Amino acid sequence: MQNFCVFKAYRWLLTHLVIAASIGYAATMLVAWLWQAEPTTLLRATTFGLPHVGTMITNQGIAFGIDSWLMLFFCNLTVALLIVVLVYWAQLLNPHNRDRSFLRLRRYLQKDRSAEYLLKIPIFARIQSPQLRLASFLLLAIPYIATIALGFLAGAWVGVGVVFSSSPLVALAYLLPHGIPEIAAILLACSIPVGTWMTIKPEGGNESTSESFMGIDRVLDSPQFQQNLKMIINLLLIAGLTEAYLTIQVVDMLRGS
Repeated sequence: MQNFCVFKAYRWLLTHLVIAASIGYAATMLVAWLWQAEPTTLLRATTFGLPHVGTMITNQGIAFGIDSWLMLFFCNLTVALLIVVLVYWAQLLNPHNRDRSFLRLRRYLQKDRSAEYLLKIPIFARIQSPQLRLASFLLLAIPYIATIALGFLAGAWVGVGVVFSSSPLVALAYLLPHGIPEIAAILLACSIPVGTWMTIKPEGGNESTSESFMGIDRVLDSPQFQQNLKMIINLLLIAGLTEAYLTIQVVDMLRGS
């Protein structure tokens, strides 16, 4: 059941990622056409300087003798784990939990007044428990926002690549070799919280609140959850190695041809 929900979430998020990427690409090309912006300026504007920051991190790692692919792997893994950890944050919101682990953090989260503002959003307003309402927001909304942001960035990168190289094929070569496993891993990380939300199907009432949080516990204890984490790590390993050693070779080969 859990893997089915994760797969369903993956397809749903992938659809919205493709739409966001198309919008990001079209917007980047429109800006480049209207204002004739330089590719470097365009890249920093459309991606908020993230490639520049990423280059700084990899260069710092190389200065300490760490291979660039390993730095890329750990940066991407950090992002993926920050998304997956939302499931653990949702678990801490369980009002029926008597475990004293993370007691201070759990009390802080359960006093968060954000749940009150979520009453204005229909999908969350029907949930009576404020703890479950906030947990649902963490599991559903934040991964969705991350997916849309990733789509915009991917589309912008392709657009900048087209402006820089004047070739859609070369632009795709900059992104696809490492981008396919990298985006797949981040999308899987986003699908785990959303799939968890689909699994628990939160409703109103105290009884369903307890059952929903028990469902989160079952997700975290399941072998499918561990398998998905291993899949994310393997995909990001492939992406890091590909970006460090293969992507530039493919781009140079296409440019030479």
